[in-house]
Amino acid sequence: MTSLKEFRNEIIIYAIVMAAVAEVVSLFIIGPSVMFPAGLAVGTAVSIIGFIILVKTGETLMEESKKSPILFGYIVRLFLYGISFFICIKLSLQCGCGCGIGFVTIHFGIMFLYGIVYKFIKKKKNPLNDWTEPKEWNDLSVYDDEDDWPTL
Repeated sequence: MTSLKEFRNEIIIYAIVMAAVAEVVSLFIIGPSVMFPAGLAVGTAVSIIGFIILVKTGETLMEESKKSPILFGYIVRLFLYGISFFICIKLSLQCGCGCGIGFVTIHFGIMFLYGIVYKFIKKKKNPLNDWTEPKEWNDLSVYDDEDDWPTL
């Protein structure tokens, strides 16, 4: 499986590509405007920062088994999304729409990368589905008590 840093960076690159595609499409729909690309840039940047925070808090949870960074990371991400959208919508409606589209560029990048590229183009093996053989699960009915269960 690819390392977490490579996985994160690949998704971020595809998110930036999706933002560029959204900007090109917006040129045909709303024409040249300064506010929409500004909102799109803010939304994409906040989305990338939020994704990095999400990856870091997940990594902290897996390595140190601490749950407090998850709550703190969620509050920070929620605050970033709220403040950036509020500022963009106060500037103009186009800026707010661009910010909203920028928020989902990470999701579009993930859907494109792991839904289209790996499924239909088969560029390389999907790291999200790297089980070469079926996993064997322990049959817990053979144990008398929960204390006897093996660790998973």
